[in-house]
Amino acid sequence: MRRARKEAAAAAVVLDTGAAHVHIACSEHPDMHTIPNAIARTRQGVRRQVLVGDLIESECQDYGGLQLRQPMDRGMIVDWAAQKSVWDRALVKALGCKTTTDTFGLLRGRTVIVTEPYFALPEQQRAFDMLLFEWYEAGAIWRTTTAQLIPWSLTTPRPEALLVVDMGHSYTHAVPIIRDQVVWDAVRRLDLGGKVLTSLLKVLFSYRQWNMMDETYLTDKMKCSSCFVAACARDEERRRFPPQDASPSSWSFEQLVEMFHADEDNAMVQQYVLPNYATPEDVADPRTKYGHVLSGPAAYDTPTLPEDELDAFIAGSTTPSQHVASTEHQVLRLGQERFQLFESFFAPKRIGLDQGSLPELIATCISHVPEEARDMLWTQIVLVGGSARVPGLRRRLSQELRMWAPDDVPVQIHVPHDPIEASLHGARTLWQASPTSEAGRCLASHLVQRSAWLDAGGSHAPPGERGGTTLGDAHFGGWNTT
Repeated sequence: MRRARKEAAAAAVVLDTGAAHVHIACSEHPDMHTIPNAIARTRQGVRRQVLVGDLIESECQDYGGLQLRQPMDRGMIVDWAAQKSVWDRALVKALGCKTTTDTFGLLRGRTVIVTEPYFALPEQQRAFDMLLFEWYEAGAIWRTTTAQLIPWSLTTPRPEALLVVDMGHSYTHAVPIIRDQVVWDAVRRLDLGGKVLTSLLKVLFSYRQWNMMDETYLTDKMKCSSCFVAACARDEERRRFPPQDASPSSWSFEQLVEMFHADEDNAMVQQYVLPNYATPEDVADPRTKYGHVLSGPAAYDTPTLPEDELDAFIAGSTTPSQHVASTEHQVLRLGQERFQLFESFFAPKRIGLDQGSLPELIATCISHVPEEARDMLWTQIVLVGGSARVPGLRRRLSQELRMWAPDDVPVQIHVPHDPIEASLHGARTLWQASPTSEAGRCLASHLVQRSAWLDAGGSHAPPGERGGTTLGDAHFGGWNTT
């Protein structure tokens, strides 16, 4: 049995496909990989390049005006040819292959856990199965969602019920999970994600300073390393300015705005040097190829920022950068943009979005689950996704949810060490578990074997029928499970 367990673990792959990135891991190697889910083309010139997936990060010589062809739009795969190209690169990187010229049968005999969008259309589900079984020849698959893997990434004992808030690139979903099953009738969506925030930041920069409308990639990097969330919307005592002894992490949104009205060059301002790709040093140095902070609070590049470092990140006095900006460099000033951007989650109407706030989304979701599970969900809220990394979010969300929760129920919000790769940790727990354990039985119950899929008709089904995908409807626990 021990040998069988080892062989099973040695043939497992998890492929978490998001609109911005593809996250992948395999059981042969401990490393987890996150690569851009895009095909990029640099602007015309001597160094014109077309790059796929991880090559965008490792080989691109000019991120200025980078044109992105993204396979996913509004949470759905709309370009399967591009998606397959990115998957090919991801699999080659994770499995240690030498070439992507022929990826047919690359997953032959392997167990594959692949994530799909929430409420994926039936045609999309069928396309997932066809590509994995017919081209990559996977031995067995579990087509699931990111939220369904999160409970297995948590420390034991796992909670019987929890609420996963997936703050993705296209949308933000609140997904309740009870006894490892998604309560699909209670899932709620906010039409706000990282893509909208990046676009909004481009507009703010372009209106106030430099034209950044073609700099999506660089703007997204700045958003991820410089923005934060204010402690609250307004001070309880209605003070325009915070007390002198108040820590920056306790400043309200209104106080931050007033501080900028009083002094535009306060301690929160970052002077961000944009890279000059005509300078070889800027391209070669990983610390400057996306730009860097010349003065002001230092940017962070860790998966999450420890809360004891939040004050220094917001308005800490930092030493000037060792990199000196020449006259050829453009300097971008990050001031109110640092805290205005993510305020949209708490006041969507500020950007013209006629929906409730993130706290209201969570409260509405919890109100639609069975009554006996609601109290537990308030104490088991897990934030995942790229936007879950923003400093100050957990504290602000906890404070605002307190007004929505019952008085006698505590509100507890958990953020994994790496909110982006939490699903990979959950999948790894499943395939490393003993077949007789709870995790092992859970994985086995959700898998669909390739032979069974082919026997059920595979992809050869008349119009209107699902062929082998009907097996997934019964096993995967998706929204259209029968």
